[in-house]
Amino acid sequence: MKKIIFLFLFLCGCLSVYAGELFQFNYKLGQKFYIEGYVEEDLYKNDILVKSIRLKNAGDITVTKIVENKALLEGLFNYYTTEGISREFILEEKYPTKFFMDIYGNYEIDDRYFMPVVRGVPTFPKTPLNIGDQWKSRGYEAHDFRKLYGISRPVILPAAVSYQYLGNTIINGEKIAQISINYVINYTLKYQYGTSLDVPLPYRIIGYFNQLYLWNLDKGLPHSYKENFDYVFIMSNGEIVEYIGKSNGTLTVSEELSKHEYIIENIKNRLKENIPSVEVTSTEQGIVINIGEILFKFDSDELTENADEDLGNIVDVLREFPNRKIRIIGHTDSTGPEDYNLSLSLRRARKTATELKKKNPGLRGRITYIGMGENKPLVSNETEEGRRTNRRVEIIILNP
Repeated sequence: MKKIIFLFLFLCGCLSVYAGELFQFNYKLGQKFYIEGYVEEDLYKNDILVKSIRLKNAGDITVTKIVENKALLEGLFNYYTTEGISREFILEEKYPTKFFMDIYGNYEIDDRYFMPVVRGVPTFPKTPLNIGDQWKSRGYEAHDFRKLYGISRPVILPAAVSYQYLGNTIINGEKIAQISINYVINYTLKYQYGTSLDVPLPYRIIGYFNQLYLWNLDKGLPHSYKENFDYVFIMSNGEIVEYIGKSNGTLTVSEELSKHEYIIENIKNRLKENIPSVEVTSTEQGIVINIGEILFKFDSDELTENADEDLGNIVDVLREFPNRKIRIIGHTDSTGPEDYNLSLSLRRARKTATELKKKNPGLRGRITYIGMGENKPLVSNETEEGRRTNRRVEIIILNP
């Protein structure tokens, strides 16, 4: 069983309220989380050890939107595996993730973003907790068996989860809360009539999960976790498959970005998915999108084959600034006569502006263009790399 513990349970904070601690998810727009977890498990078939597996999952997640009492989190998990005596982790797969989570720990996630294992814990009560307090809630695990068994949707395994606030400890001079999380799985899968059993499928899943969950009370942020698990799969062909293991992980939280910094970072990340060479910076004029010379053929204002798609991605960004004026600036290197370079840069800027207005008529009346020729180099023109850097088109989202 490929096992990734999707650590939604990490992304929480806490606030001190009177005699107890009020545990809630404490979202801040632009906040970034780096999650790193390690899993060691043994795979048995019919009580015979088949192999031992070491796994690693590392994720970068950002709070991209806050709506009332829940937040939208987006990012990417990298899944690494190694088997046998090798200690080197090899990247096996990447999992994009996108989900909403409310302040109590309940989350909403589309089937497209499920990974091999998603756990719906912890969830917190709405009242403060004192050391020794216990609480229960309905929880579940979602196992994605699409690749392993060809099951089309994640399988939801319900569980009654027991929690206890065990106490506090000091780690590296910081006050850390300790919570135990325990539940048992006992679930029979139901398949539609006519499902092919040519490949053995899980028929019944029985197992347990227990975890010591820690987070930093001083910072109001998660700290780390340790857990144990044992799952038995009774297969449709009568085989018994068992996974026994343990895992641990940590969460690092970066300082949240300012709203302006977050906007810059968000634009950069979105555009780099399709335009790897793009640069996005902030200046006194506004937000500068430097797309280099990728839109145009060499020494020409004729668009390249990929220019239409690249301009479409840029228009999608500009739509988010309906009240801002846009300025297009063309630049060249110093090769050739100065008046020719000035003319070429102007023609490229004009062409870019024209194409953007075609794709979004709302830009008409808000967009201007200018050619600077070779007069504003970013770096020296003494090398080919420098000249390539200086040949560029800049799209500026002007400050209000």
